Formats: sequence, structure tokens, C-alpha cells
Amino acid sequence: MITAAQMNALRSRFTPMPMGLHIGFCIFATVVLLLVYFRRKKVSSLIWLLICDATVILQFYNDRRTALAVGICEVILFAILFWVWLGEYRASKKAEAEKKDPEPEDSQPEPDELKDIEKLVKTERSKLADNSNDIIGNAFEDDRP
Repeated sequence: MITAAQMNALRSRFTPMPMGLHIGFCIFATVVLLLVYFRRKKVSSLIWLLICDATVILQFYNDRRTALAVGICEVILFAILFWVWLGEYRASKKAEAEKKDPEPEDSQPEPDELKDIEKLVKTERSKLADNSNDIIGNAFEDDRP
């Protein structure tokens, strides 16, 4: 059975923890989640920090409307957290796929490569036939006068 001293320590029916323990937990969670954020640089860590610390409000304001507002904020923050996590997950999968199979940015050969190919074709043509009236020689001629 809960004694009067324990009941006084709880102070709020919306937070089933004593105030000192709850604030200590929130400070610990804030420090840990800030360290995680500085290490990974992901927004989801900051959202987790807000989710953990939003409940401190209930230690100071223990009316029903405040509890409802904090509850709605928690639900919204969890929805935002899921949305951000999904975006981070998709970005990591896309980066992983690009790492495995990078797509060529431009399939058109560069002008220097075209000049090299043109020189190679001329060299091969000259090796095949020295006669300018043959079919192979005429096949690679330009239409220029």
C-alpha cells in the first residue's frame, strides 16, 4: 500500500515516478541523447530527446488539460520520429546501393575520347588498304567535299 509520504513524493497522478527520480532520468537521457546526436549527427536523436524531456512538464502542472496536451505532443513527436527514421533509412539504402553499383553519370563519351577513336579508325583504315577507291575506304569517308 502507498503511504502518505510516498504519495506526497509522487505529487502527480500523471507521472508515476517521484519528482527527483524523474528529473534525474530526464537529465541522464538528455546527456546521453546529446552525445548520440554529436556522434551520429542524426535528427532522430534530437527528437528522442524531446520525447523524453516533454514529460517533465507533468511534474509541475498536473491538471488534465496539460496531460492531454503533453500526450498529443508525444504522439505527434513519435509520428515525426517515424517519418524522419523512414527518410534516414531510405537514404542509407540508396547510399548503400550506389556504393555497390555506381551508375555512370554521363553515357556520352568526352570529346577527347572521340578524337582518340577517330585517330584509331584512321590508323586501322590505313593498315587495311592503301587504295582510296576500295569499299572499306569509302565506307569511313566523311560526306564533306
